[in-house]
Formats: sequence, C-alpha cells, structure tokens
Amino acid sequence: MKKLLTIVLLLIITTAQAKICAVIVGVERYDNPANNLRASVDDALNMYRYLSADKKNKVVLLTNEDATKKNILYAMEKVYALAKKEDMIIFYFSGHGSKGMFCPHDVNNGFNGLWHTEVRNKFKKSVATNKLCIADACFSGSIVGGSNQSSGNYTTSTVNTGENVVIFMSSRDDEYSREDARLNAGLFTYYLVKGMGGLADQNKDRKITLYELYLYVRKNVRRESGKVQTPIMYGHFNRNAVISNY
Repeated sequence: MKKLLTIVLLLIITTAQAKICAVIVGVERYDNPANNLRASVDDALNMYRYLSADKKNKVVLLTNEDATKKNILYAMEKVYALAKKEDMIIFYFSGHGSKGMFCPHDVNNGFNGLWHTEVRNKFKKSVATNKLCIADACFSGSIVGGSNQSSGNYTTSTVNTGENVVIFMSSRDDEYSREDARLNAGLFTYYLVKGMGGLADQNKDRKITLYELYLYVRKNVRRESGKVQTPIMYGHFNRNAVISNY
C-alpha cells in the first residue's frame, strides 16, 4: 500500500511545490440496506491514508452517510479549486455504480445518482493539467461515453487538449465489479495496489508504467472474476508514464 504515494509521479509532476488535490469516496452503507457492500470503505481509507501522508496534499475523505451526492459535489468544487496548473486532481470512488453514474449513499434507488457527466464537469472546471479518475464500481466504464469498448479497453485520445487525463475504471459499461470476501477488497482495487507495489513490472526495471499497470490489473481481475469483469483505461496521456517506483 505504501507505493500508493508514488501516484504523484503519474504524468510527471515535476516541481517540488506540486500537490495532489483529491476527493476520496467509499460507500458500503446505503439508504437502502439491501444494497450494502463490504469493502468499499476499506479501499477508500487506504487510498486516503497514503495520499494524505504528504502534508502539502489536500485530500478529503467521504464515507457512508457523509458520502451524499451533495457532499461529494461540494467537496470536488472546493478541493479542486485549490489546485494550480502544475498540480494533480484525483477523484476516487468505491461503491455501487449504474449506467452513467456512481451511487452515493443517498442514491434513492437511482433517482439521485452522481452522474458521470457531473464528475467530468468538475474535472473540466479545474485548471490542473494532470487529472486522474479511478472507480471500483459496476458499469463504471460508461464514464467514457461514446468509446467503442468492445474493440479495445486501453485507449489514448487523439485530441490534444493540453491536459493529461487518465480514466481507470474497474469494469466495462455493461459489467459488474466484484468484491472478494477473502481479501476484504474490491478485486480491481486489490490488484491496482499490488501492481503499483511492484507486481506489474514486466521488464523488471523497478518502474511501473501506466500500460504495465493496466495489463497487470486487467489480467488478474479477468482471471479472478471468471472473465466477467474487464478493467479499462482511457484518456489523453503517455502510456509509458511512470506511476510507481519500488
């Protein structure tokens, strides 16, 4: 888990003053208890602890009853406004998902979802050059909109916006994301952390690139889920950018 700190290397944040402005969300208790999960808060807590270890980072954690749609959007508005051009903004979500949305605590059977378009709009408003969205949620791949996910799961945009944007989702837009009771973790988050810690290093150079991480996470999640869950990575970025050293 300690290697999660090296996420600051993603997309090459080079200045000593650069910071991460992050909103971390984990929901395992819902307004309808029938929808409750087991591991989402633990996954979010692990992400929060290691990002907030660097005191210059601005990190907000919202879990369970605090993770309402209103609170999430408010936190994104306030935290991302603190970011400067050289900084990175991060949104991490672990919990239920549905087509086109993540499910906050007060999802109200889908009538109060956190729409992917709302997340994308918060990203667009930020002046930060480097932006990262990670989600461990069912149907999370639908955040990429009109991409053809059946023909590929790793895509770099051909539109140069001057930004580095990575969207790393736990599943395609028509797939469920699994928790593993043995691991007390979502499959995607578990292998994400393992990969960044060194297991994704294909060429043994003690560096983990975005593409190596994607290949490792996809391979293991596909295997452990019986090939019914496929992580995707999408955006405008350098596939050889180093995300972790170990």
